[in-house]
Amino acid sequence: MGHGTQPIRVTAMSDNNMSWDLSQIVNGASPDEVHDMLQETIEEAESFSRKYMDEIESMNPHALKMFIDEYEQLYARFMDLNLYCRLSFSANSQDRISIQLRQWGEEARRKFEQIEKPLYIRLGKVAHESPDLLENAALARHRHWLEKLAAWLPYRLSDDEERIIVSKDLYGIFLFEELRQTWVSRKKYEVEIDGEKKILPYSSLSALRSNPNRNIRKMASAMEYKSLHDDGLLHAYALRSICADHFSMTKRRGMPSSMTQSLLDQDVDEKTIESLLSAIKNTAGKYREFLRLKGRVLGLEKLAGFDVIAPMTVKSDWSLEWPMAKKMVIDAYSSFDEEMGTIVKNMFDGKRVDAASRVGKRSGAFCTYWFHAKTSFIQTTYDNSLSDIFTLTHENGHAVQGHYALHAQSVLSRSPGHCMAEMGSVFGELLLSERLLSLAESREQKIETLGELLTRFFYIVYYVGVRAFFEKKVYEAIEAGKVIDADAACILWSEARREIFGETVDWAEADYIDYEWARIPHFYKPNFRFYNYSYCFAQMLVFALYETYKQEGSTFVERFKKLLSKGGSQSPHDQLLEFGYDISDPAFWELGTKQAERFLSDLRELVQSRYESV
Repeated sequence: MGHGTQPIRVTAMSDNNMSWDLSQIVNGASPDEVHDMLQETIEEAESFSRKYMDEIESMNPHALKMFIDEYEQLYARFMDLNLYCRLSFSANSQDRISIQLRQWGEEARRKFEQIEKPLYIRLGKVAHESPDLLENAALARHRHWLEKLAAWLPYRLSDDEERIIVSKDLYGIFLFEELRQTWVSRKKYEVEIDGEKKILPYSSLSALRSNPNRNIRKMASAMEYKSLHDDGLLHAYALRSICADHFSMTKRRGMPSSMTQSLLDQDVDEKTIESLLSAIKNTAGKYREFLRLKGRVLGLEKLAGFDVIAPMTVKSDWSLEWPMAKKMVIDAYSSFDEEMGTIVKNMFDGKRVDAASRVGKRSGAFCTYWFHAKTSFIQTTYDNSLSDIFTLTHENGHAVQGHYALHAQSVLSRSPGHCMAEMGSVFGELLLSERLLSLAESREQKIETLGELLTRFFYIVYYVGVRAFFEKKVYEAIEAGKVIDADAACILWSEARREIFGETVDWAEADYIDYEWARIPHFYKPNFRFYNYSYCFAQMLVFALYETYKQEGSTFVERFKKLLSKGGSQSPHDQLLEFGYDISDPAFWELGTKQAERFLSDLRELVQSRYESV
């Protein structure tokens, strides 16, 4: 293979220690050695499948437990190797070795999925046909995971068909996603800021859309959306292909709707999600009120599209260099619970956070699990803004929740689904806000902090809600036989956006902003449809949790940590019912907006006092 023997370390002295060290995942193994380990794991998985495939349906509870435990260890080893390949590419999609690792990882993943799919089908059949088996104490740790496999059973195809679909996806829709992601991450933009010309990668340009300087964010917005417009054929073709494939597979599997796969994955029911989406539409007036208040603070009669996610102040009153940012995030979690603060500190000390900006780095932010160490890796881009520290805090909240789930649940039951996976992250944002407000030395700092908090809340509930409505419209159009080209996608996006914003924002002033749909990576994730509503779900939920925390005080801490540790051991409905919430009650979804209204009231008073003092 000829790629040398040195491990890949995405670390540099020049970035102020803002990069991660991925070599720890594979104990410093070289790329060639990682390739060999992947192959060995696949061979072990094939042997495991041959050994047990025909025995699964006749296993007693204890034998079934031993089988699942052995598979789980194999699964965790493979996923960690694949993690190394994915993160290497995500950190630098232009590096030749990272590209090779990504290819090896994807090929191995395809093979592993072909092996595991038939095993899942057999296990689902056992769980579906013998539900009493799941009541045995031996299977308690895996019970709900098996119940979810059973729920999928009616939509499973034959073993051969499932294997063919895995291959089809790898060389079809996954390539569309990779092409689009690689294309975007490799683009460079020449900008001029304060008289200085710079060459920025896509992620850094995109971050400027929330710059306090209106001219800068207008420039960045126009440049980004013009770029998406110019590449509209690529983005629309990828969107159409991935969505049409999902629609076709939904019909082939006999699913009731295009959302069924998402509901099964998230372990929620359609009625609950439709109630959530209805609540978002019905309470959108609160968002419009906030936007009008933001316009007043910014001295604008009406916000333009490029002002919507802007900070509340023209010039930030916070100085948040990287060392201070790390301390601020750690202190925010420590103020709630010392153990949580230690978990976050270990993320930084363990070189598991990549916050440096570089050409070729994937845009956006995420947190992903490292199973062997029962911890996580975080990728984001930190450019010293208040928004950046909120994002850094958010991703560390995922790491906190992952820590508790990975230590309390089995690997297969660690994930609570995306609706619940945002609990630690969004709660962390609230803790950070509380910390910042306590340290604020001026009214302007408080306005900026509350403005950022509410911008994020309203953005995630309502602006991300636009994404959910857009996605529904896309599938309705596909079902009606319409072609989704760039122009059609822009029209559907504008329609969905109008349902939330009404006439509050002047979109015409923002050039090419109807191409906003093209910048959202969630629309391009294969076999991962209708992901956006989970953010709305989580934001509403956590603001309700925060209200409970303020009422209960210290007694809430251990209850919340227990909730975080539940992972996927119960459905969201059962977890929250046990905690004291009934998400099947439409009135529940109003709790989050009530808490947001309290923050909005505080912001209103601060803004009013500013004008009264003039």
